Amino acid sequence: MKKILGLAIITLAFTFSAGAPTSFAQTIDNQGANVAMSWEKADVFVPGSFFTTRPNKVTVNKPLPVVIYLHGCTGINVNHDALWGDFIQGLGFIAVLPDSMARPGRKWNCDPKTKRGGAFPQANAMRIEEIRYAVEQVKKSPWADTKNIFLMGHSEGGQAAACNTLPDFRGIIISGWTCTDSARPGFDGIFAPLETPILTLEWDHDAWREGKPQQGSCANKFGERKKARQVLFHGTQHSTYDQQEARDAVAQFLKENLAH
Repeated sequence: MKKILGLAIITLAFTFSAGAPTSFAQTIDNQGANVAMSWEKADVFVPGSFFTTRPNKVTVNKPLPVVIYLHGCTGINVNHDALWGDFIQGLGFIAVLPDSMARPGRKWNCDPKTKRGGAFPQANAMRIEEIRYAVEQVKKSPWADTKNIFLMGHSEGGQAAACNTLPDFRGIIISGWTCTDSARPGFDGIFAPLETPILTLEWDHDAWREGKPQQGSCANKFGERKKARQVLFHGTQHSTYDQQEARDAVAQFLKENLAH
């Protein structure tokens, strides 16, 4: 276990590369067997607890709604992802942060200094695999209210959340990603069922997208979705937690879409 607050690690960044695979469906060579590590090493934020724990050590008085939260391409960031996890548990939800970097052979798929990605393109398909595995495990967990499973991802994790096709989620929150990549159709859009509620948190000049022709916007990809909302910030940042409007929107979104 560890405290929520700790030494800062490198700022979360998201993956972009014209050389990355064209679809999340790409086969992961020799990676499938170790997806369980991302779950077993997940940081879990439980309402009422100051410390994080692991999925197999969660104890609650009754099953609680769950948010599966996907970190960006450098791993779980204590100055962003952990803050989201702590905020979500404060709303009465269990926040599970699978650790993609716990998988043997997993490497960063980006360079935070140059704000470029593609160094480990296998990561894209691995993140989708991790979503599927996490959902399966949540459904087996006695501490989970399986009627209320949500998905949230930031940056590389936001990209994975946008590309998720599973119908299992009460809602999906996409942070730090524009749902736009004209060079790679497999990453261009929001792929969840049309009835799945969507919330996006975006910067109009994201530091990781600035100057790139595929800046785009998730709002342009809503299409016929009747339950989709964009929260757009003005500036050149990338993180979203420190925006009060983002926290308010997440709280409202989770509350509104709970199944009772």
